[in-house]
Amino acid sequence: MKLSSKTHYGLMACHVLARNYPDSLISATMLESTIGVSGKYIEKIMRMLSKRNVVSAERGVSGGYALCRSPKEITIGEIVRALEDDMEIIECVTKGGKCKCCPSSAVWKKLYRGINQVLDSMTLEQMLNGEID
Repeated sequence: MKLSSKTHYGLMACHVLARNYPDSLISATMLESTIGVSGKYIEKIMRMLSKRNVVSAERGVSGGYALCRSPKEITIGEIVRALEDDMEIIECVTKGGKCKCCPSSAVWKKLYRGINQVLDSMTLEQMLNGEID
């Protein structure tokens, strides 16, 4: 399974915001130059994170982005799911009830739960402090 570049750059952006939490807003231009991606791409990523209440955006000359909560309250799983359409490996894993779509659905559901458990066990603060091994 390969995650999209949105997740890679989104985690990098959240890392930058965590380094500056709660002191200041970080502009899209600053994120663009720090991370090395286009402003449009950063804005798309930040919109996705904003919809999930991971980051907030403030418009204007002195505007920018900030984390909605403390880095210790934001899990890596929360960020990844915001950027990867809930990490749905295959359609049946997030559907309620028994899936009758294929005999392997139990495998995909177990994989989905395992991935999310690992991602949810790590916080942005741990990533910031280099405590993830």
